[in-house]
Order: sequence, then structure tokens, then C-alpha cells
Amino acid sequence: MSAMKSGLSWVERLGLAIVAGALVGVSGCTGAIVGGGDDAIVGDDGPPGDPPGDPPGDPPGDPPGDPIDTSFQIRLVPQAGVAGAQRVNFALPLPAGLIADETMIRIGQGGAELPTARRVLASWPDGSPRSVQLQVDVTISGETALDVEVGTATTAAALTLVPVTDTLVAADGTSGPRVWALLPAEWLAPSGVAGPLVAASAIAGGPLDAWGGVCDYGRWDTAAFLAIDGEQGSWLFDRATAMYRGYAITGDADALASGFREAAIYRAGLTGTGSSTRIPVPSSADDLKYHYTQGLAIHYLLTGDDRFREAAENVAIRAHDLWTSPGYAGGADFWTERHAGFGLLAYEWAAAVSDDRAATFAGWADDAVAAYLAIQDVDHGWENDARCFAHTAEAHGEDYGYVGCSPWMSAILADGLDAYARRVGGATGDAVRSALARLGRMIAWHGLDDGGKPYYWMGAGVDADEIDDYDEHWGESAYVVAMAWHWGGRTDASLRATADDLVAGLRTRGEAGQLRSFNWQCRSSVMAPYFLRE
Repeated sequence: MSAMKSGLSWVERLGLAIVAGALVGVSGCTGAIVGGGDDAIVGDDGPPGDPPGDPPGDPPGDPPGDPIDTSFQIRLVPQAGVAGAQRVNFALPLPAGLIADETMIRIGQGGAELPTARRVLASWPDGSPRSVQLQVDVTISGETALDVEVGTATTAAALTLVPVTDTLVAADGTSGPRVWALLPAEWLAPSGVAGPLVAASAIAGGPLDAWGGVCDYGRWDTAAFLAIDGEQGSWLFDRATAMYRGYAITGDADALASGFREAAIYRAGLTGTGSSTRIPVPSSADDLKYHYTQGLAIHYLLTGDDRFREAAENVAIRAHDLWTSPGYAGGADFWTERHAGFGLLAYEWAAAVSDDRAATFAGWADDAVAAYLAIQDVDHGWENDARCFAHTAEAHGEDYGYVGCSPWMSAILADGLDAYARRVGGATGDAVRSALARLGRMIAWHGLDDGGKPYYWMGAGVDADEIDDYDEHWGESAYVVAMAWHWGGRTDASLRATADDLVAGLRTRGEAGQLRSFNWQCRSSVMAPYFLRE
């Protein structure tokens, strides 16, 4: 049973707030769009019911983004032996509010617009296209490029879409497409296709440039995965999402190939539908932490392959069967941030792409978030404005013997909560962002050892912690503290300094000694620079 409190709702307890989001603006004279909003915090006093210690007024909007050019090129790279006339299939993800419909995209080559097949794959909450599937016919004799203009009405003839399977090396997609279409990171990252990200080129050489040493997409590619895919742990943390996020921030061909192929490997191994769905991970049919919809949904948004949308829906249904009671009843009642996070992410990303069940998934997300915030609201004798999602270590079989939480696993739940807040917006979204600020403060104030390294497990309301013997969790805490600094108002210098120190720790000491370590470090934490850029 959920540990919900009586009385005020969780939204009311966390404080009502005014919507602070901003749509992407279009610059008619520069050919560029600017991502994110720069709304100031409103007022000197918090809204009625604002929890003591929370920053006054409303959370800020998204950080202002770099201008992105609406005219760019897509690299076409054929697989070995592929030449001649080819149907090239890809999808173009779009920032919210940028275009009204799929006709406002032009695809050309050599100065001439190409006949194009197109359809909208999913929409943002404001109704604007989230991604548009595109197909063109190209004669391939080696690597070439397509010219893209976004925001300009097409004047070319329309092609008829062919099945995506016709454009793949193998019908299940596990060998990739016949022709790879590589989008630039400077478009992918601000499109939001894989979450709030900043292109690596925008932070190269600066203090936020810390993930490259750990997130080696070539070293930990599909070949490395296939070498040990019979081991259950090699599938942990949704490798397809980690790789697709790497592609989004770098434009790297290795990351794209691994994301594409591993999403396909995961989908190809699924059996059944709905509640009968079973995942291909060894010995994990009943283990929620291996049930991933996010990588499947991102794949759909980048390819238009409907099979991945349907797979995301089915895995979300199965995940809900395994996590029907997201609350925590105390004691040995099973609960971890990892399971809670992957459950919420399963609903959020299935809802993002679903064509017929989005309301169901959204309702499950509502229930989960209400339960999670109720856990955070339980008083363990700590500060009101610094709280994690506390539970006893015995709730997941550990013998620490005290109440606490995991700084690094909290990043997975934070990822899901941030996605939820972005979708629902309004006062509810702001309440969830306040919860994220509390979580980050808890880690900054109580989750670091004397050297500034995150604990493996931190006590909540007790003077006890578990030291981490490795340097494999700097990035996750940096991500959560970065969100706390941003959603807390971007004014807390101490919190910002802690986030910067954690990023520096990742840069100078971070390591990925095994494939699993790469998976968890390069999945959520790569979003930290988005929140820290000024």
C-alpha cells in the first residue's frame, strides 16, 4: 500500500506554483531557433503553502539554449556493399512548437528538393510535431549528404511510404539500415528526442566537458555487449537509451549504430503482448529493472518503425503488472529508486509515443508520482527542504540496518520525475520540480564523504553512511544536484559549487571498469550539463 498522508494533496503540500515553461521561439531573420525559456523567478515570497526552506516563487523555466540552425545536412553512410538506387528512411525529431505540421520540412540534394514521403510520429503536449518520419530515394555510390530546411514549406512531389523493413539489412533491424542517416548533434540534442541534453560541441574544453573519458561509445559498443549478453547484468540500465543519448550529444556513428542495433535486439527478443509480454533478458522475466520502454520509444522517434512503438506499449503494460503498488509501506516492503525510476520511465516514454493508450500510461504515471512524493514527504527528523526517497536498506535485501537512500540510483528516478514534470506542466509539474530540488539538496548536504565523493548509500535522519570504494558514481549525483540548483532557482552558490565539484570529480577520477558501469554512468547523468549551463 502507498504511504500517502491524509489531508492536503501532495501537490498542495509541496506548494502551488504558476506555469513557468516557455515554448521554443522562431527567429525569422536568422534562420535559427533558440531552445528553452529564460523566465525569471516571480515575486519575493513563495506561493501559499510553499514548504519552508524552498526557494521563493516559482521554479525557473528551462535554461536558455544555443541558437540552432534550421538549415543543416544529414550524412548518409551506406553499409558495406550497398550502392545504387536506395530508399532511405529516417525520422527528424523536432523541438516543441517549432512547426505546425509535417509539410514544413524540405529535403534536398545538389540544390534540388527531393520528392519525400512523410508522416508525424508523435506530438508534444502543445500539439506540435515531436518527430516526422521521412523517406527519400537516393542513388548511393559512397557517403553523401542530404540538405534539410525546417520551417520551409515543401514544394516537391509526395512519395508513398514503404515499410521500414524494406530499408533494413535484416528485417528485425538488428543489423541496422542499409543506409545510415546521421543527424548532427547540434540538432539532435536540443530537439529533446532523448531528453534535455546539450551537444558535446557546446561544452567542449570547458568545465562541463567531463563525460567523454567515461562514456566511450566505441569501446563499450554492441560488440562488447554481445560478448557477454548471456550475462543478466550486461543488459542493465537500458543500453539503447545510453547509446542514443550518446548519439544525441555527439552525432557519433558508433553510438547511433549501437543504439539502433540494441534497441532492435531487445525488441526482437520480446514475446507475447500486453500482460503476456516477456523480455529477452536472461532470468529476468519478472524483474522490473530490466523492463525498458525509453530506448524503444527513442528508436521509434528516430526511425518511424511502428513495431518499436507497439513494443514500448507492451513493455509498459508488463512493467505495471510488476509494479502495481509503487508506494512504500516501510520495513522490508520491497522498494528501490531504480525500480521506481524504471517503472515511471516505462509509463512516460510509452505515453510519449502511444497511438491509443497514452491516457492509461499517464494515469499509471500519476499514481506512481503521487506515491513517490508521499515517500519523500515522510518526516525522518531531517530538514524539510532536503529529502530523498527514504527507505530501509532491508527493503532491497541489504544489511545496512538503517533508513537511507542511494545517491546514484536516485538519478534514475530523477530522470523519470523530470520527464513527468515536463509532460504535465503547470502546478503539478512545478511541485515535482520542487521535489527534485529537495532530492538534490539531500545529496549535496548529506550524500558526500569528506573528499566530496558520493556515498554508495547515505543515511536519512541517522549519522551513518556507506563509503563507495570505486569512482563510478560521480556523474549521477552531479546530475541530481544540477537539477536541484536549476529547479531551486539558480541562485544557491553553494549548491552550484557542489554540482561543479562533482562534475570535476567525474572528469579527473571517473572510470568505467566494466560494461555495466558504462551503462549506468552514461544513461542519465549525461543530462547534467543541460541544467548547469548559464
